[in-house]
Amino acid sequence: MDATALQDWAGAVLATQGVGSADAALTARLLVRTSLRGIDTHGIARLPGYVDRLASGEVNAQARPRTEETAPGWLRCDGGGGLGQVEATHAVEEALARARQQPLVACHIRATGHLGALAVYVAAAAEQGFFALLCQRTPPVMALPGANGPVIGNNPLAFALPATGRAPLVFDMAHSVVARGHVAQAAREGQTTIPPDWALGPDSQPTTDPVRALQGAMQPIAGHKGLGLAMLVECLAASMGGIAPEATSGTAGSAANASAFALVINPALATGREAFDASVAAWLQTYLQAGGPGARYPGQRQAVCEQQRSLDGIPLPPGLRAALHALGDRAGLPLPG
Repeated sequence: MDATALQDWAGAVLATQGVGSADAALTARLLVRTSLRGIDTHGIARLPGYVDRLASGEVNAQARPRTEETAPGWLRCDGGGGLGQVEATHAVEEALARARQQPLVACHIRATGHLGALAVYVAAAAEQGFFALLCQRTPPVMALPGANGPVIGNNPLAFALPATGRAPLVFDMAHSVVARGHVAQAAREGQTTIPPDWALGPDSQPTTDPVRALQGAMQPIAGHKGLGLAMLVECLAASMGGIAPEATSGTAGSAANASAFALVINPALATGREAFDASVAAWLQTYLQAGGPGARYPGQRQAVCEQQRSLDGIPLPPGLRAALHALGDRAGLPLPG
């Protein structure tokens, strides 16, 4: 589907839920850019869930994020329970504005909706010449086999840095073997099996049934090491803001009232632009040469996908297309095409 048409339609659908025109357009743009970059589980596929949360009142359509600097280089952003795309964009832009005058700025974000794919925020910062890190705490959704239930969020983390003459390096991951969105996608598209290392069923044992997996928990990457990395996000996105465990609400893996942490570093002020660019170029070149002809660094594949899909359109699998058609029918806005 044509990206521009899909973006305009998604913004109009959000507006039917009372979202202001600017916020609706921003959210739609980030969802569509996520799909353009090939992160299909967190792009336009998230729109029906966001509309449901707006309709139920879990997400505040009229929220206005507020940011204050409570200490030098330390910001606090209160999202007011609004759409995560609006809150995270505001917080990162506030951090970037300050990082033009000082080398490092951190921002704790509270009371924000699901941010979607974190890659789009850090990529935008890197495209402006900054290093950026962003992580979000989710409701408990992850556990090791034998646990009594989900014990911690899969707590995604992303970072990006500029690479002169190349697409930015952009790394984005949840700390589960795969993002929960992959399991939801498998169930939506009628797949009957998933790999056994993805998730646990409600009996806390590995399952290949996507429906049972959604009733259970995701498995962490590398066992206890994945849990440890998820705890790092808890430290930054929860404890650094004084967030209590019960404060994060909403459907597992797609919180309506979550917290996050952003860090922006200005290489020009921290290291010097020339020295930083030379270092990045050198180790990226070493990595690519050692990897062979097909080697890529994180973010390259997404950049190529974005260019290609901008020309060819965004593919919508049957289950997602049906869900978007149904959403459009309810909103009185038929899906284009």
